[in-house]
Amino acid sequence: MRWSIVLTLSAALAGASTPLIVASAKPDLALTANSMVNQDGESFDPFTYLPIEQRLAKLVSQANQGADRLANRLRARLAIADIYLNNGQPKEAIAAITLLENKYLLLADYILLKRAQAQTQLRDLAAAKMTWQSLVEKYPDSPAAAEALFALGQTQQLLQKFPAHPRSRDVALRMLAQNPKQIEPMLLMATYFGDSKEIVPILDRLVASGSNLTADQWRAIADAYYYKFEFSKAAKAYTRSPVNPIAAYNYGRSLHRHEQFDAAIAAYKQVIQQFPNSPQAPRALIRLTQLESPQQAIAAADRLIANYPDTAAEALAVKASILEEKLASPKAASEARNLLIERYGNSNEANQLRWRIAKGLANSGQIAKAIATVDSLIAKYPSGSYAAESAFWAGKWADQMGNKAKAKQLFEFTLRQHPDSYYAWRSATSLGWQVGTFTTARYVAPAIVIPSQRTLLPAGSPKLQELYQLGLDREAYAQWSVEIAGKRDLSPKEIFTDGVLRVAIQDNLMGIRILESLDWIDVDNVQKAEIAQLKEHPAYLRSLYPFHYWDLISQWSQERKISPALVIGLMRQESRFEPRIRSSVGAVGLMQIMPETGAWIAVQKGIKKYNLDNPTDNISFGTWYLNYTHSSYGDNSVLAIASYNAGPGAVGRWVQERRITDSDEFVNSIPYEETRDYVSKVLGNYWNYLRLYSPTIQQQITALQ
Repeated sequence: MRWSIVLTLSAALAGASTPLIVASAKPDLALTANSMVNQDGESFDPFTYLPIEQRLAKLVSQANQGADRLANRLRARLAIADIYLNNGQPKEAIAAITLLENKYLLLADYILLKRAQAQTQLRDLAAAKMTWQSLVEKYPDSPAAAEALFALGQTQQLLQKFPAHPRSRDVALRMLAQNPKQIEPMLLMATYFGDSKEIVPILDRLVASGSNLTADQWRAIADAYYYKFEFSKAAKAYTRSPVNPIAAYNYGRSLHRHEQFDAAIAAYKQVIQQFPNSPQAPRALIRLTQLESPQQAIAAADRLIANYPDTAAEALAVKASILEEKLASPKAASEARNLLIERYGNSNEANQLRWRIAKGLANSGQIAKAIATVDSLIAKYPSGSYAAESAFWAGKWADQMGNKAKAKQLFEFTLRQHPDSYYAWRSATSLGWQVGTFTTARYVAPAIVIPSQRTLLPAGSPKLQELYQLGLDREAYAQWSVEIAGKRDLSPKEIFTDGVLRVAIQDNLMGIRILESLDWIDVDNVQKAEIAQLKEHPAYLRSLYPFHYWDLISQWSQERKISPALVIGLMRQESRFEPRIRSSVGAVGLMQIMPETGAWIAVQKGIKKYNLDNPTDNISFGTWYLNYTHSSYGDNSVLAIASYNAGPGAVGRWVQERRITDSDEFVNSIPYEETRDYVSKVLGNYWNYLRLYSPTIQQQITALQ
């Protein structure tokens, strides 16, 4: 730590002679939700991605700027104390928050928490104990008190008062390690921590115990099994849980996924009969079209068309497929597809049909008609999921015909309407943007600016919002866990908030999955509109594409001469930034390196000691291998990335057998569906990191608007 930082802190914050905030008539609301955003409209920025010294200097500077300087000084002092604590500097942390709880009343409980943590680091255990006790006495209902109860060893009080707090999970797991058959900790884990990696054997023991469980407890057990893909066990648990549309549908889906088809049919029918107006009812009918006889499936599709207009287009597409493939009725199938185009032309299913027609026309050499079909597709439903792919290929066809203006129009459409897609990157490349081609992507490394300024989350208390704004993410997530307290069915706003906070604490696998679920959960039209609005929140894309391990990625990428955006894009796909994750075949860590591959790399590097669970070693080995695969295929990133996933032997065979010179066509021809999907996702991730965090590329995209 540099003395300049300490002196600046002392002068700018701790020694300010002006009162830092004036207590209101209600002193416990001295900093309310409204005061979290400065009067000049600028949010407090915790600068979470900066190195420590830069972050400290920025916080000091920010504290003395803007219209709401008094409140910002308080925020800065707490944020700085947290930085010092995380850096093992408890004396500085204590100095930063001296008497702060008397002025920063909204987070007075968390200020005491930080002081006790700093005293513990100093090994001043007597003082820490007094502070912990004071926290429990003054703020007995605050989630911060859960940390105090944990530190004081008052575990029973902790479990009783704050069962949903992460510290209660720690206690429950510790109890189960001592005696795996204890009912109370198993129940707590099932009710509040069903997403824990240890949960399945705990649930198995709980179910086998024969305990007299409540219906709500069975629902918690069922949900935990369901989201861990233990569908047979989930189905049994759902039979004993309360009946609502989501639980009833999940029961049917569990039976379906476990291939108990007759029972699944009956369960889906029960959803439709009991909850006909729920979003799950039309989804259950769609599932019936997959399970029942062709005639019954047609009847289910007709029922969807008649009663559920929002699902009618999907039902018509299903009906046409059944008529053609199972009932050998091409004429009736054609009539269904014509009706789909005529009546539901602005649907995703109509888009899919038009794209199928366009590809057929292109393959038969009718390029002009294929492009016209794509024009119709994007005019009818420009936001559809097939619009980006079809517009890119139509642009490519137009370019091959020499119609540069039309190609440019289609490429720009893709970038404007679907900027997050893999095809947006392909369109940007086709327009000549400096974003890397298939053979130059490894060298693309534009300046990256990582924003950390935070916007209020759509759900949660003022205290939660303030903690999140300050970058006290562990505390914010603990506060949130207590606030939702094991709630089973979250609203879209709560799902969003939960996902963002999980990514903030680097529970990335679950956090990103939760955010992605907003694309496929069954909700009504009001909630669909709400989800569309939530996706405009700055935290949405930043949480889907976070910058964990960026320092190590930048270091090793520079040494291997590989774009850091390509490395982080591959890492996101491989592990979701989970450093100790294992794949089903044994791949290890952030860049999912097989142990035998790691051993081979170690020999090539001349290294004897390494640990693939260690992020530094894993990223070093992963970037070495990614450089190796690029070097093996003339820097062709498609082949290099495919080789990273499927192995060099498979890719070598594909290249030799297909002899396809167009890389776009090669991607589509990859015979392994997993690898085909993997290549487009990794390169799509690479593009998204560039377009979200490179100011130059952001400006180009903005210019298209």
